[in-house]
Amino acid sequence: MSSPYSGGMTTARENRMVACLTLLPSTLILILLVAVPAVTVIGLSFTDSGLGDGSGAFVGWRNYAWVFRSGAFYQALINTAIWVFGSVGTEMVLGLGVALLLNRSFFGRGLARAITFAPYLIPTVVAVLVWRYMFHDVVGILNYLLVAVGAIDQPLNWLDTPSMAMFSVIVVGVWKFLPFSVLALLGMLQSIPQEQYEAARIDGASDLQQFLRITLPYVMPVFLLTALLRTIWTFHKFDIIYLMTGGGPMDATTTLPVLVYEKAFVDFEMGRAAAMAIVTAVILAALLAVYFMLIRRAEAKQ
Repeated sequence: MSSPYSGGMTTARENRMVACLTLLPSTLILILLVAVPAVTVIGLSFTDSGLGDGSGAFVGWRNYAWVFRSGAFYQALINTAIWVFGSVGTEMVLGLGVALLLNRSFFGRGLARAITFAPYLIPTVVAVLVWRYMFHDVVGILNYLLVAVGAIDQPLNWLDTPSMAMFSVIVVGVWKFLPFSVLALLGMLQSIPQEQYEAARIDGASDLQQFLRITLPYVMPVFLLTALLRTIWTFHKFDIIYLMTGGGPMDATTTLPVLVYEKAFVDFEMGRAAAMAIVTAVILAALLAVYFMLIRRAEAKQ
């Protein structure tokens, strides 16, 4: 005599089998696109392989030792920190301010939102080309406007001056990806129950108190999650910097991804480039661990 529960158990087993079979293609694709390249890079990092030469001699930890002795690595690490925290920090602060503004009701709010989100839709190559002309020391509109208003006496060489090149690249990065932060934060702001603000106003809370005690606690988990995503994307961002400055002048904007590219495809040292890429991934993983800890703390306070 069969158990009355056998049918349910069979159905559950069949559901698990269907789920596994459904996930199998995606799992195989993920293995091919992520796991195989990762293992290949790890293997290369222990050899002295060159470009197009996958049969280099095994050198052990020699490439990693070279990375930690390289002055170029530490300079690129400093540049990466400036690029990441300068870009992401500015994006998040400005993004929260713009989101708070767009969350209010005012005439032309729809047009303001469209203008705010427009830079995110422009291809990076096009955006960089436009900004390079804007930063040009002779025909650039930025120098023209600054000279016209008396802010500077003579045109500035934005992209060819080491002290200004990184600032210029950060400006372009913030302009391009600020809409993503605004969109994420604006969506969270619109989900906050308005009854809480009404109750706070009845209790006599000021706008600053409402922001600190209602808005900020609600927004903080999304704020940190958005900062996490932007940190990941900005950390390995290559195209903006390479197209704007090529890592120059005098390596002033050479970040870790740019340095890995130069080692691999300019110096043809694939083993050292692979070791540097692995070290870069470990640094990013440690940074993400800090973000996850902050996100958990923010969610616990809600």
